[in-house]
Amino acid sequence: MFNLAQIHFIVKTFRVVVSHRPAKLALIFLLTLLMGVNTGFSIVLLIPLLQLLNIGVGAPKEGMALLFQKMADKTGIPLNIETILLIFTVLLTLTALLQYWKSILDAGYQQTFIYQLRRRLFRKIILADWPLLNNKSKTNHLQVLTKEVPNLANYLYFYLRLLSSLIMTTTYVAYAMMVSVKFTWIIILVGLALFILLRKFLFKAFSLGEGAVNSYNHLLKYIDDFWQTVKIAKVHSSEAYYYRKFDEANTSLLDIEYSMAKNYSLPQLIYSLTGIIVLVFVVYVGNRIDQVPLASFFILILLFSRIFPLFVGLNTDVNMILANVASVKLVLQLDEDFTDNAFHLPVSHHAIHLDKEIRLENLQFAYPDDHKQLYTNFSDTIPAKKLTGIIGESGSGKTTLIDLIAGLQKPDTGKILVDGHPISEEMLPYWKSSIGYLPQDSFFIDGTFRENLVWDSTPEISDAEIIQVLEQVNAAHLVNRFKNGLDEYIVNYQFSFSGGECQRLALARVLLRKPSLLLLDEATSSLDPENEAQIMEVIGALKSRMTIVFVTHRTSILPSFDKVIRV
Repeated sequence: MFNLAQIHFIVKTFRVVVSHRPAKLALIFLLTLLMGVNTGFSIVLLIPLLQLLNIGVGAPKEGMALLFQKMADKTGIPLNIETILLIFTVLLTLTALLQYWKSILDAGYQQTFIYQLRRRLFRKIILADWPLLNNKSKTNHLQVLTKEVPNLANYLYFYLRLLSSLIMTTTYVAYAMMVSVKFTWIIILVGLALFILLRKFLFKAFSLGEGAVNSYNHLLKYIDDFWQTVKIAKVHSSEAYYYRKFDEANTSLLDIEYSMAKNYSLPQLIYSLTGIIVLVFVVYVGNRIDQVPLASFFILILLFSRIFPLFVGLNTDVNMILANVASVKLVLQLDEDFTDNAFHLPVSHHAIHLDKEIRLENLQFAYPDDHKQLYTNFSDTIPAKKLTGIIGESGSGKTTLIDLIAGLQKPDTGKILVDGHPISEEMLPYWKSSIGYLPQDSFFIDGTFRENLVWDSTPEISDAEIIQVLEQVNAAHLVNRFKNGLDEYIVNYQFSFSGGECQRLALARVLLRKPSLLLLDEATSSLDPENEAQIMEVIGALKSRMTIVFVTHRTSILPSFDKVIRV
């Protein structure tokens, strides 16, 4: 029996199914019902056809044959071979058309479900608050979006197929009951008995599904680890370590996939062999003992040959549903963890222009899992159009302070005021539009030179503006390095440019946003003194146009600051 948690999970997954295009889902089930009725009726219609073809001659008309004869007499439709073949052809053609239509609807339903769910989940992830997002695993998110969402779609597909198979089975059983109640009950009871006896395979499917999810997660993690440290791996010749770790996860996944295939194939074999035995038994008993009319008996065998494979399909569907439960739980958990926020895309002229100062008043802040209080009644000011340095020991909260200023973190108590106005939830999107942020490690996407400079800037930016900003950061010459200029497609920027060049390009990208506040988090810590001096010269020239806050642990650049805040 199901416990409350399992019932709640099943209800939750059904809600997911029903919430996606319920009208199309109802149409799919209606088509399935029509197909079952048509196919079953086509088979039963063979009874009078066989009698007309002199199969079972000498036996009086009874059962379905007699029913068809009475219907023909009442409607005035002659019961001849031409009429029956015409009806038979129409029914089979209609079934084929319904099957084609249903296949198209099934594919469209499943693919749009994957598309919409994947889009919604990714939107939730990218719009999540920074503290929540920062505590989640990147690998898990990649796994859910790439593999587990399709697995959830498969889970729902097998649920739909299970329900469709139940409809078809019920229809065939109803027609079989009209031919022979006794033999139909034999088939039903054997099918139920097999389902109970083979339930251990269903329990195993559940555990194998969890193992597959975990192994795939390890596989992704080892791939990501290698790319994060690829240069170190090459310098240290430690490729064998990454290969071994990857191969362990890959082998584990291979073993589980093989076990899963075996776990649903073996019950299919047992069902098929049992079906053969039962069918032979029915033929023998019906012919030798029960004296079923030959035409009806032939149709009964034909119906049973359809019913037992449906039992096999029902068992397979349940097996595949349970194998995908772990994937479903991952997707639903991610869906519950994140709220569905709206995009905030304020236009550039609504951005806040910092004219006087940023005032920090009585800030208190501590991370939820850390008992240490980073800030207690902390107050200070950051003057506009100046270069302010934030320095302190490692772990003292330098980066946290600019996270608070940028609105990524919220103080437990206290206020942050911009020109005397506190940063509220309504004000935050416009405040962020006025900020440019440059971290220690420059980040680039695989794309053209131009895309990497303008992808996070709201207004349209001309090539002339791009070149002008590149000249400000002493990087205009980098465009001439490539024959396609700004249209050059580049991957792995960190290997195409030096550290200083990457940092200048990253700074150019930030400046193209036209920020009022420039936040620099250890922006020169990975550079040599010469490149650091060049970047500081560029930054010093910018402070007349914007407010700059520079986090650093290097005392060598202290003379460049107009004000220093020690934390």
